[in-house]
Amino acid sequence: MKNLIFIFCILIILFKTGNVLSENNIFYVNNIEVNTKNLKSRKSQINQAFRKGFDDLTNRLLLEKDYKILSSLSLDNVKKLISYYQIVSPEVKEDKIMKFNISFDKSRMHELFYKKNIFYSDAINAEVVFFPLMKKEGRYYIYNKNYFYEKWNDEKFKDLTQYTLPVESIESIEKINSKLDNIYRLEVTDFFDEFNKSNIVFANIEITKNKAEIFLKSRIEKNNINKRITFKRKENESDEEFFDNIIFKTKKIINDLIKSQNLIDVRTPSFLNVILKLDKRKSNLVEFDRRLEEIDLIDNYYVQKINKDYVNIKIKYLGKISKIINKLSDQNINLQMINGEWSLKIVK
Repeated sequence: MKNLIFIFCILIILFKTGNVLSENNIFYVNNIEVNTKNLKSRKSQINQAFRKGFDDLTNRLLLEKDYKILSSLSLDNVKKLISYYQIVSPEVKEDKIMKFNISFDKSRMHELFYKKNIFYSDAINAEVVFFPLMKKEGRYYIYNKNYFYEKWNDEKFKDLTQYTLPVESIESIEKINSKLDNIYRLEVTDFFDEFNKSNIVFANIEITKNKAEIFLKSRIEKNNINKRITFKRKENESDEEFFDNIIFKTKKIINDLIKSQNLIDVRTPSFLNVILKLDKRKSNLVEFDRRLEEIDLIDNYYVQKINKDYVNIKIKYLGKISKIINKLSDQNINLQMINGEWSLKIVK
């Protein structure tokens, strides 16, 4: 019986060997809404969903400049990137909205990025602790009458990044007031010291009659990044319209900053040789296979050697080794260097 279990486990992992792993959520777009009011045929509705799904995906993964490059990709070429799709609400209701889920093939997307020399980011659903300080007509507004603090998380500005704005506190006011003579000297880590987050951004927004000068002081993925931006006011643009445009554009810039620190180059994969010791029933081999499928940065893996005690596996991955270690840890897989060899352990 033990031998049969062992053979079964071997067959499972050998069947996987050299094959690209299953679809991961990073290339999956769900709840794509299509207004069918002017789209009478099912084909035109599906084509619209394909186009919108691809736009949503590339907007989420790519820097703004690369997103613009792929925005002109033909519908025929977009279709070639799709592995499957699902019509969530096939019956058109009164609001004329249909919903679709679309899965894009990871290997085909990688091939597209390779040909176009485009890096993509795996920093989806990023979280940012953010504070906007507003200066207008020479006066600072910290909380009260600060349009950006009050409106930043309004529904109309919602995007893929989740923003947390600190609640009003005497401590924060004191920290800002102590640096008003030179607000650029304010240390973001000190200002956000109560938050244990990877991404923190302090924005000094100075409004004048015809433009806005913005200084972003941030720490993104442990890297300190400063950026200056100037937005010019359009002719006859109201304060509200101008301020809303500042929020939209600044959010895009912050998203690009986050993506820039998490870029993946499909042209330069890395390889990791690991040892997985087998338990008595060899069940951890099957569990390893299942959990590895959940890691989007792992392209595929190969069995180098297998016996009754251990498996020697070669993993092909994208990105930094530190990220792979974290991703494995998220799946309760410990990766450690033992006696000069990488060793994996499945945590139950």
